[in-house]
Amino acid sequence: MYNFNFEDSKFDLDFLAVDSGSKKMLSSNTFYKIIVADDDKDVHTLTDMLFQDFDFENSPLQLIHTFSGKETIRAINAHEDTAVLLLDVVMEEMNSGIKVVEHIRQVQKNKFTRIVLRTGQPGYAPEESLIRDYDINDYKLKTEMTRQKLYTMMYSCLRSYRDLIQIETTKKSLEEMVKISGELFQKNSFDEFLDSIFQHIKLFQKYNYDFDKSIIEKRISNNGFIVASCANEFKIISASGKYKSYKNTSIEENIELQDIFAKISNCKHSNKNIVFTEKGFIFFNKGVQNSRTFVYIESKKENLDEALIQLLINNYVFALENYQLGDLLIKSQKDIIFTLSETIERHSNETSNHVKRVSLLMKFLASRYGLDKKECETLAISSVLHDIGKIGIPDSILKKPARLSADEFEIIKNHTTIGYDILRQNNHPHFEKAAQIAYCHHEKYDGSGYPRGLSKTNIPLYARMMAIIDVFDALVSKRCYKESYPINEVVDIMRNESGKHFDPILLNMFLEGIDEVKDIIYSHND
Repeated sequence: MYNFNFEDSKFDLDFLAVDSGSKKMLSSNTFYKIIVADDDKDVHTLTDMLFQDFDFENSPLQLIHTFSGKETIRAINAHEDTAVLLLDVVMEEMNSGIKVVEHIRQVQKNKFTRIVLRTGQPGYAPEESLIRDYDINDYKLKTEMTRQKLYTMMYSCLRSYRDLIQIETTKKSLEEMVKISGELFQKNSFDEFLDSIFQHIKLFQKYNYDFDKSIIEKRISNNGFIVASCANEFKIISASGKYKSYKNTSIEENIELQDIFAKISNCKHSNKNIVFTEKGFIFFNKGVQNSRTFVYIESKKENLDEALIQLLINNYVFALENYQLGDLLIKSQKDIIFTLSETIERHSNETSNHVKRVSLLMKFLASRYGLDKKECETLAISSVLHDIGKIGIPDSILKKPARLSADEFEIIKNHTTIGYDILRQNNHPHFEKAAQIAYCHHEKYDGSGYPRGLSKTNIPLYARMMAIIDVFDALVSKRCYKESYPINEVVDIMRNESGKHFDPILLNMFLEGIDEVKDIIYSHND
């Protein structure tokens, strides 16, 4: 057995009287892992005693004991978050410790764990190049290991480990910040915007030294909401977690949210764009057209790296401002498109509800087909322009309360090409899709349609969808030249046209959701 050099003036022996079972209980889930690698069991016992009351920045140590080089390699693989390794140079082999070091730095690529080599045999001291190239923190003879020197060494190693981790965490956070900046402007709704905040906040936690990801997950509860204010009204437009039931309500009406509301009301007097509350924080933008948006996130301040959170929020505030502007622009475009379409439909003796039904039915079918939310929303707007070409058809034909003659039918066919020529001039996604739909929505799956006689998948997907929706709505609606058909009868008529007029796969998707289709028809009836 090797005997430590305990200097009485520097080492209090009272710890020897303490029952080993009464070690300080961990008050939190954070601690520093220390691997003690030595083939001498007494060294482990004494190291346990020395460090049983040791803590660094209010975090205690967790000692992990190994007795050979191979066992140490297994332990370091299992505990990659080891802060310090107290490593005996000579164990089952003369160079066991060196093999462990090579594994950590070369194989595992672990540059964080601090390594202190120890030996009771001075003749086996490592070469200077090993200490330099493998980032060895210290090399000590066991004969010089007093309590004071052990504590000094441990504080130094832990500070170094903490700083290395913090540097790496900050580096990764900044890298993530760059990535986030590009992603923020791709959100399609305030719900997606709120969800992304929770995903990103988790990346900016203060470093958790036990690397337990489940603890970080528990710290972030996904509780939060977004408030839009306009003309002194504060409406919750998106909500998550325990606040989800508050969506589409006024924050002023909810007694449980009055403290947060008071903070939000006072935000306009703040020079900052982020205000911390007792349970979380609020950030907000400058506003667009007297409208302002506030985001509340529930998270304890002590869990957050405040400097990094401020950087993140600056990105979000900028994105929020642009999102509001974009949202306002999209809403304006949508209003213009719907107004134009309704005007054209009224001109041809159809109702504005036809436009609404077509929009909702297209969104419904696109969703059933599996298109993403953004594409479904775009199609819901684009589809209402399918008959814009009717603006070039004479009223005598459009409003004729009887069956059209062959010549008249040839004239009305032109509304597809007229619509296409109008819409194709604009390269905005809404108009590009609208042009495609307007041009081809009267093509038939068997090739007997117009204007080009396309068949099967040569007909654009969105036009094949529109063919189903346009015919279905025409059959269930009353027109100047016909009465409406019962929905059940319409379903039979359309099934008979599967593979002829309609794409059979799309038609089946549409009819499988007939209950939802009925809800759309009945709720927007003429």
